[in-house]
Parts: sequence; C-alpha cells; structure tokens
Amino acid sequence: GGGNGGSDAADSAPALNQGDPYGSVLWPSASAVASRLLESETHQSLSGKTVLEIGAGTGLVSIAAALGGADEVVATDYEEVPLMLLEHAAKNLNGPTRDSIETVLFDICDRSAPLPPADIVVAADIMYESKTGRATAHRALEAVQRGSRFLIGCSPGRPGQLAFLDELKKIAPEWGKSVSFEQAIGKTEESPRKDNDCDNESTPLLELDVKLMDLHMSKL
Repeated sequence: GGGNGGSDAADSAPALNQGDPYGSVLWPSASAVASRLLESETHQSLSGKTVLEIGAGTGLVSIAAALGGADEVVATDYEEVPLMLLEHAAKNLNGPTRDSIETVLFDICDRSAPLPPADIVVAADIMYESKTGRATAHRALEAVQRGSRFLIGCSPGRPGQLAFLDELKKIAPEWGKSVSFEQAIGKTEESPRKDNDCDNESTPLLELDVKLMDLHMSKL
C-alpha cells in the first residue's frame, strides 16, 4: 500500500546541508542589532533604502528593517531551512512584511560571490568559527568601500570574533580605533522552549551583554 509515502515526504523535506542548526535559533545579538538599526534610522530615513542581512538565520533583523520602513530587505543565508522559517514569519506573524523581504541563498565565505547591493548591511551572531570571522571582515570592508553602512552584532564566546577583529585590522589598517566593538544589550529566551510554549502569550526573555560594531565611511 502506501508504506513509502512517509519516507518519500521525509526524503523531500528541506534539510540543513551542513548539519548546522545555528541559523534556526534566535540569538541575543539579533535584538541588539535590530534595536540599533531602528534607533539610528527613522521610519522616514529607511524609506527608499535597501537593507541586506547576511547570515540572516530566522531573520529578526530583516523583519525589523521591513517593519521599520525599508523599501527592500534582502535576507541571505547559506542554508535553506532558516530562510523558510523567515518567510513563514514574514507571511504569517509580523504584519505587512512579506512583499518587502526577499530571501536569497548566499555564502559569505565564497569570496567569488559579491555582496548583493544594499545601503545598509547587517549581521548578527554569524561568527561561530575563525573562518567565518575572517570572511565577515572581508565582507565588512567590501560593504564600506562601496558606500554601505555595516552593522554587526556578536554574542559572548564566539570564536570568530577575535579572528574578525584581527583580519579587519590587517586588511583595513587605516580604520584604526574605529575597528572595535561597543557594549549593548541583547535578549534571548530565558530557558529552553517547551512543546506547549506556543500556547503562551509570551516567553520570558533574558538580557545579555553583547557586542556591536557600526561602520560607515563617514565615521572612519
């Protein structure tokens, strides 16, 4: 009979190509980056601008940018599953954001692929390894040299953070003291999510110290 039906469905379901679950979790610095973006860019000043999020994961910053008035938001990740979660949230959970968010597969470590064009480039908690830290440094330089603002957040203990700083100081020594993180407050769930959490109106949030860096040619 239909014994293989479930197996076929499972085989065709999207999966994490690299076995990397990080993009399917909301990490603390995403809220800090979103807050900084909306504090520094009014609804009026975001109008007419394109915001690019690299390593978007579940896409909190992209959704905030869309709700904040950006004309176009491009959310990228190298995994398909996080972008599907973002598309679901934009369509079903967060008001009129669906039409202004485009999702694109993009690997920041692939230096042969240029950054998609944008006025503002944002990233949150993408430096899990030294490799991604160094790659992010090159993307920061690429963005700023073409005239984009580059805003990135990082939670404590990310191995790629020091690699990012070292690489950025190496490839852009003229930026000097501008290459430094500042303290900010990020938010995440206080405890692991339970199966019935979706029945609750809210989940307790824990505030954590995170790091932010905001780069623009006018500030360097």
